[in-house]
Amino acid sequence: MSRSFKIWLAGLLLTAILAQVSVVWLDKPVALWIHNLFDVGRIREPVAHSPALSIPLAASLVFAIFGLLAIMGRTFSRIELAILFCDISVFAAEAIKDQLKFVFGRTWPDSWDPQIISLIRDNVYGFNFFHPGRSFESFPSGHAATAAAMMSVLWMLFPRLRALWAIGLCATGVGLVLLNLHFVSDVIAGAFVGASSGLFTVTLFASMFCEPQLP
Repeated sequence: MSRSFKIWLAGLLLTAILAQVSVVWLDKPVALWIHNLFDVGRIREPVAHSPALSIPLAASLVFAIFGLLAIMGRTFSRIELAILFCDISVFAAEAIKDQLKFVFGRTWPDSWDPQIISLIRDNVYGFNFFHPGRSFESFPSGHAATAAAMMSVLWMLFPRLRALWAIGLCATGVGLVLLNLHFVSDVIAGAFVGASSGLFTVTLFASMFCEPQLP
């Protein structure tokens, strides 16, 4: 087994343990504590509904632009390749997390829409496996997956700035929890999905073209 596979496998095991611990002991009390301590409803709803945060739309536009530039004969710099890898990683993370949301069918910590079932408003908490619907899409966090999909690529391509990438990822996760948009375990699982996507993307390209060199 390669070193990368061993690290990924250890990450999967650690994620499973941390997520389970969080589901049993942390998620519910943290969500209730945040609800009682902060009035985040007026902030949460605009964030959840903002069209500017349409990740698939943004990723599609970036991919189309890079595709057009490529067929026009453009040669990409290392930074431009990093942007492309981030975009592909986000695409993959989006597809994977959508399937996992359906598999786990978890309800939300708070309702950011009148039709959304949640712990805070409806006192509903748990997993409903293979249950479709917007009310059952909390786990894993898509925004955490997207952030990790990009940060993991940048972590590998620009190792000197790893502290910055780590801060960005942690800030995203903390923000999602503090807005009661996601449970703690949602963020943990989403981050692993995104990090896996980034690792797979960079490793695939490195194995095919020997570029970029992995640290």
